[in-house]
Amino acid sequence: MSHVHADRHGRRGALGRRLATVFVAATASTALIAPLAGADTLSNLRADAKANAAQQNAARNAIAQSQENVYSATQRLLDSQAQLDEAQAVLADISVQLDAARENDARIAADLKAAQEELERAKQRVAKAEDDVEAQLALIGSAARESFQQQTDLRGLTVVFGSESPAELSQRLQWNTTIFDTQAAEKSRLDQVLAELEAARQAQAEIEARIAADKLESERNVARIADLERRAELQRNKVADLVAANEQARAAAQGELDAEQANYRTLKAAEQDTQRLIKQEMDRLWAEEQARLKKEAEERAEREEQARIKREQAARAKAEADAAERARAKDAAAKRDKANQAKVESARADAAAKPSRSSSSSTTRATSAWGFVRPVNANYGSAFGQRFHPILKIWRAHNGVDMGARTGTPIYAAQSGTVLQAGVNGGFGQYVLISHGRLVDGKVTTTGYAHQSRIVVRAGQKVQRGQLIGYVGNTGLSTTPHLHFEVRLNGTPVNPVRYVP
Repeated sequence: MSHVHADRHGRRGALGRRLATVFVAATASTALIAPLAGADTLSNLRADAKANAAQQNAARNAIAQSQENVYSATQRLLDSQAQLDEAQAVLADISVQLDAARENDARIAADLKAAQEELERAKQRVAKAEDDVEAQLALIGSAARESFQQQTDLRGLTVVFGSESPAELSQRLQWNTTIFDTQAAEKSRLDQVLAELEAARQAQAEIEARIAADKLESERNVARIADLERRAELQRNKVADLVAANEQARAAAQGELDAEQANYRTLKAAEQDTQRLIKQEMDRLWAEEQARLKKEAEERAEREEQARIKREQAARAKAEADAAERARAKDAAAKRDKANQAKVESARADAAAKPSRSSSSSTTRATSAWGFVRPVNANYGSAFGQRFHPILKIWRAHNGVDMGARTGTPIYAAQSGTVLQAGVNGGFGQYVLISHGRLVDGKVTTTGYAHQSRIVVRAGQKVQRGQLIGYVGNTGLSTTPHLHFEVRLNGTPVNPVRYVP
């Protein structure tokens, strides 16, 4: 048997003990009008009520534990969802930063384009300045060569004697001065063009340096934001996985709670049905007991009347000494024979009504002191009593014993009696309930046989000890083929091992 199946029977046991409180109250009420049911003393009833209260508390703890599991799983889910919200907020902030960085990068790109255009213009200015410098140098070089070629000791005389008139002389002197002034001006212009060239080159270098710095800043900024975005995405995925796992855990816990509550309702209905049948059986036995007592009282009154008549007859016949004595002796002998015969018949009737407590039996199966035989040819598995729940980690009650056997293994009546129920009964599946009368300590004794694959008896049928009643199965709240076997005294589950071999 699996732990899960054992726990399901444990849940059924806890439920049975919760409902047994109602049955104890009904039994106590019946005892007020049924003297033969007085075997249950007040102390025993109180002990049963105390035990039932403890078992009811265990059943409530089981559902409370499942509810606590759902609450814990829900809290973990809410915490992980809060972490996911935080991760998404961080990612949103990083996205804003990334957008700003991209805008900045676009601005830098625009500035870079403008700078490159400005650089191009600067380069053009440098090229023009270089061309101007070359042209100026060429002009100055030409003038210098001409001046050098004309620089002789007769240069001044050439100016003077070459003139044909004073006016021409004056004009030549003016031209000579103009030539030298022009050379000086060209030299000054050369200096200016060189300065412009240097300034253009410096501006070009500054623009190129600014462009390089802007490019480097843009690359670093984009790389940093991309790294932050990657890490934020990883964190969000991690938290999302945690949320998904917690959602699954909460769903599993809720499913366990739903199963616990569904099993509780199913077993409660089954237990109420069983208790109803046991109550009906107790009422029937009470009625039979009352009828027997009434009949015995009538017979006793009749015997007393007959004895009175006989005594009167004996008194009247006392005078008839010999005849009366013989008649009385004969009548007395007849009465003794009749009384002995009545005792023998009564003993036989009692022996037939109540099974022998000896180990002998009409069958060849082993018989206990109470006359029970084992219902299935199999060993006991999950035991009666408290068992540790493998999932909820709490202790739960198991109201019977499990006997593992293959589907189709014959099931026999553990003792002679009357079938109270034969059919589907909630979590018990295919179920048979047999009453054996007030067999054990004057208490109504019943046996239950759950999870059968097929039943071969019907409600109201009389069965004998060892008679076939059905076959082992896996119906109802069961995970593997087996027989769940119960013994109850006045509706209270007891350990079957104490009464069955």
